[in-house]
Amino acid sequence: MRRAQGAIEYLFMIAAALIIIAVVIRYLRSTGETAGQQANTTVSQAGSLIQSAISQAIENATKE
Repeated sequence: MRRAQGAIEYLFMIAAALIIIAVVIRYLRSTGETAGQQANTTVSQAGSLIQSAISQAIENATKE
């Protein structure tokens, strides 16, 4: 009886560890997606600012 109880407790500990690992992986995936979206937005905004600055510089250069 003691061996069976020890085996069941061991299996429960493994199951608990797997559940914790699954939760951590899910959290990291969602965090990674959020970071990726933020990075894309920032790069897009930076590109727009650079394009605007170049256009303005060309416009100023052609006026002179």
